[in-house]
Amino acid sequence: METIHTTEARALADLQKKDLAIDALKARLADIPLKIKGLNAAFAGKKAAMLAAREAFLSLQSRKKDLELRIAEAEEGIRKHQLQLNQVKDNAAFKALLTEIDGDKAAKDELETGVLTLLEEIDKASVQDKALQAEVKQVEDAKNSEVAALETAAKDAAAALEAAAAARAVSAAAIDAGLLEKYEAIRAARAGLALAAVHEEPSTGKLTCSGCHMGLTPQKAVDVKKADTLTFCPDCRRLMYLEKTVYGQP
Repeated sequence: METIHTTEARALADLQKKDLAIDALKARLADIPLKIKGLNAAFAGKKAAMLAAREAFLSLQSRKKDLELRIAEAEEGIRKHQLQLNQVKDNAAFKALLTEIDGDKAAKDELETGVLTLLEEIDKASVQDKALQAEVKQVEDAKNSEVAALETAAKDAAAALEAAAAARAVSAAAIDAGLLEKYEAIRAARAGLALAAVHEEPSTGKLTCSGCHMGLTPQKAVDVKKADTLTFCPDCRRLMYLEKTVYGQP
């Protein structure tokens, strides 16, 4: 059977439009948690970068404190050995103490150079740390705002879906059970689109199935223009209808 003659063609077309709207609402609802997850993941990545920079900053400060402690130890060694210089009378011991003092001074100089280098790194790390903290705060505020908007959109979509499903149930109940069963079977097999509106090219009058975009044969073009008639697309096997025929448009 290549055509279905039914006075419920318009009702079925209306049902298909309701189902497409419901499918769109379901898709929107399913997409919202994914968007929220993406926003949270992006924020987590930015926060991790901030924490890593903060850890590096604190590590530099810790290294600076360690060098300052070692400088203090070197200074204490110099002071101690200088006091000992006044107490020794042996020339060899005196020279040994001078060598120790020179070693402590050289170590101190090297440590102080290290501190100066670290101070430059700490200044840079401090600037980066503050910039990242500000950026993370800005990203977090934007993320929270977007998440709140998405959560509101989810509530609105859920309410719209509930209302649409109720209206759909009323419409479906008024359609012949056999016709509805055929519609549901095609819809399940064709990604939610059982009833495809036929597109008419204004300049040429060529008709194509909006489900698979294939052109209609001359016989199909005749069939789809008949009142109260649905015809199967030979390519995608969806039911086709012409809007101006089904809805009585000129």
